[in-house]
Amino acid sequence: MTRLHGLFVIFVIIALPSVALWATDADGDDRSARNRSGASLQVITRDTTAIGGPAERHGRAFESATGIAVEVTRVPFADLYERIMLGFVTGDLPFDALMIPSAWLPDFAPYLSPVPDRIIAGPIAGDIHPLYRDALMRWDNRWMALTIDGDLHMGAYRRDLFEDSPTRAAFAEEYGRPLQPPQTWSQYRDIAAFFSGRRQADGSALAGTLEAYARDGQRIWTLFSHAAAYTNHPDHPGAMFFDPDTMVPAIDNPGWVRALNEMLELRRFGPADADRLDSEAVRTRFAAGQAAMNIDWADTGVLAGALGGGQDGAAGPSAIAGDVGFFVLPGSREVWNPAGGAWETLPAVRSVSFLAFGGWIAVVPAASAERERAWAYVARYASPEHSARDMLDGSSGINPYRLSHLEDPAPWRGLLGERQAEDYLHVLRASLSAPQIARDLRLPGYRAYIAALEDQLDRVMTGSATPEEGLRAAAADWEALTDRLGRNSQRRHYREAMGLAEKCE
Repeated sequence: MTRLHGLFVIFVIIALPSVALWATDADGDDRSARNRSGASLQVITRDTTAIGGPAERHGRAFESATGIAVEVTRVPFADLYERIMLGFVTGDLPFDALMIPSAWLPDFAPYLSPVPDRIIAGPIAGDIHPLYRDALMRWDNRWMALTIDGDLHMGAYRRDLFEDSPTRAAFAEEYGRPLQPPQTWSQYRDIAAFFSGRRQADGSALAGTLEAYARDGQRIWTLFSHAAAYTNHPDHPGAMFFDPDTMVPAIDNPGWVRALNEMLELRRFGPADADRLDSEAVRTRFAAGQAAMNIDWADTGVLAGALGGGQDGAAGPSAIAGDVGFFVLPGSREVWNPAGGAWETLPAVRSVSFLAFGGWIAVVPAASAERERAWAYVARYASPEHSARDMLDGSSGINPYRLSHLEDPAPWRGLLGERQAEDYLHVLRASLSAPQIARDLRLPGYRAYIAALEDQLDRVMTGSATPEEGLRAAAADWEALTDRLGRNSQRRHYREAMGLAEKCE
């Protein structure tokens, strides 16, 4: 997002009315919509098969079940926020349901209808994992969205390489320890360096690891995931991005600087065009066998590991299907203490799970004349039975987010085989039950904050600024944004997003 877009976000937020327009509850199931006449439902989301594909597929099924047509408008992701927000502020948004990133909820909430009580009280919401339900669906203590995807970062590696006897011997000789999935970022770095440039049987050079480095290609979450273990002190919850008491930005502290330096070093162990890698390239190249490891969302597991080429078998299996292993986000024994202003050494290695991006949510505008039918469509999209099929499709963009998705191993065994499925589910379960889990940034003006940080990352990635200089400048921009948007209100919203109690004055 450009600085112009960031200024647009600030203008809109400052211009918001002080009192939100809350709509009345709706019924929210297929029966409430059945046999009603009227205009078709209008839905807007991104212009890819991820999220957009299921929106169209469930729209056709909804029409078959209810007789109500669903028209899906798919917009480039870079334009989606502005398209929706402009419609809100002008009163001319022609959509009944929106599929959006969860981080946008704070900006859109004043224009939305709350989720019907029937949905919240039933299995459609009750089966959603608490981390994806309570953290993503609520805003200002109201249920304003329905989660349709659950996101976190995890690692994937090639078992065929890690279990190769000559390779294991060479690694042990060089590093003095066995070759195994990394537990720390230091181990991850060594493994990436070891495999980088090694020749495969076909003569191609192997990348040590793949991570997203492209602007607007999810690199921001690459940085956040590297920083999670260093910047989430166990005694100071919610202090990853800001001091939750003062709202002074934390993104220029030594934990963040270390994370960015490590990210830059790891870039050397990727492909020659690492700077152009987005998350799609990270997972597709890994699935093609071009790297020893990657850091990505859970999509990699389905895309690379599916033995039959995916749920519908439309594509053949990947080059490494059957040989994919998984690991939780690497951690560290060292953590920055923001209160003491010093590094501390923990008794043992600690991995901090990071809910990178959080996931996609579905919301319904308060101004829609079709709220009941829109919630019925959304409930169908997100239902346990329909989402259980979506998560097995590597192109759907839908990662496991329900308790039932993680409890029943049978679908995963059918897709990945027993060994891969066991490893995949183990890492997901371990990540979601970790002693410390970091939530992603989420507060009004989110897009402006991210744009300010991305601008400085551009300078760092091109070598025109050091990590210290870039992060210091980004922190100054964040400080100015917080002042402009209102420090007290931003603090209240940030604390809510981090799961902290409201601070009493």
